[in-house]
Amino acid sequence: DSHSSLDMESDTIKNKFINLYHNESDSVFRFCLLRTSDAEVAVDIMQDTFMRFWNALSRGGKEIRNERAFLFSIARNGIIDWYRKKKPVSLESLAEEAETDAEAFMDTAQKEDIEMEHEAKLLMEKIRELEPLYQQAVYLRFVEDFRPKEIAEILGETTNAVSVRIHRGVRQLRKLAGYDEK
Repeated sequence: DSHSSLDMESDTIKNKFINLYHNESDSVFRFCLLRTSDAEVAVDIMQDTFMRFWNALSRGGKEIRNERAFLFSIARNGIIDWYRKKKPVSLESLAEEAETDAEAFMDTAQKEDIEMEHEAKLLMEKIRELEPLYQQAVYLRFVEDFRPKEIAEILGETTNAVSVRIHRGVRQLRKLAGYDEK
């Protein structure tokens, strides 16, 4: 009967949500922390992100093509909303904050003694030195392992623009890390 198929569908949705939360909550938290420099705010935005994701799923989220990218774009919108509520923000101050946010993220990561190999730690330090324009794209590509198309969805940019940012960001990263061919 149709009632039991509805129950099975809601179990499937519940399991999908639980798996995604289990696999992605840390990544979403780190992403929020990177932008807000405030662990409490990052937790709030992360929880709100998963609530919104749950609402989208339970409203028949079959049209969600890429759940992980969708999750990160909800988080990004949550961060933007938080900044809007926090204070009127100029683009210059956002760029400056992006740099200090990345530093605070690294400080937190070091305090919590996240074990990264020396090379990976060096690379994270170099990512935070990138121009803010490249920072998020490079972070999402190489730390969170998103494809350019997914990053474009998250950042609300074209895939081409994201690919260019990643390419230029990597070039800048090579210079900063002293891997430049010259």
